Amino acid sequence: MKLFTMLAALLAIALAVGAGPPVAADVLRHVGPTPPPHGYPEIKSFTMSSTELHAGRPVHGTVETSANVHYVEARIDYRNVPLHEDAPGRFSLNYTVPWYLPPWLRHGYTLQIVARSIDGVEVWRGIPITVR
Repeated sequence: MKLFTMLAALLAIALAVGAGPPVAADVLRHVGPTPPPHGYPEIKSFTMSSTELHAGRPVHGTVETSANVHYVEARIDYRNVPLHEDAPGRFSLNYTVPWYLPPWLRHGYTLQIVARSIDGVEVWRGIPITVR
C-alpha cells in the first residue's frame, strides 16, 4: 500500500511538472560543445501524396528545409532513397513502390525524413505509413 501511495505521488508530481506524452518534433543529432558554423538544420514542412502506399503505385513528396541543408533522404528501417534538390531548401521525391511485395512486408512502418546540413548535422522527422 505504501508503494502504491508513493507511485501515485510520483505520478502526480510528473503531471504537475508537465512530463506528458512526447510531442512530434524534429530529432537533432549533433556532436560537439559548440553549435555548427552554418547553424542547425531544420525541416520546415513535409508533404506526401498519401501515407497509405500500394504496391506498384507512385508516391510523391516534397520537403522544405532551412537553406543550410544540402541532403535529404527518406528512410524506412535500413533502406533509404535520396530526395532531389530542386532549389536551396526545397527537395522532392517521385518514387514507385515495387510491384511485388510479399505479404510479410505489407504493414505499418515509420518513414523517417532525414535532413543533413553542410556541416554534417542531421535532423529527422518520423511519419507513420502503411504499405498495402
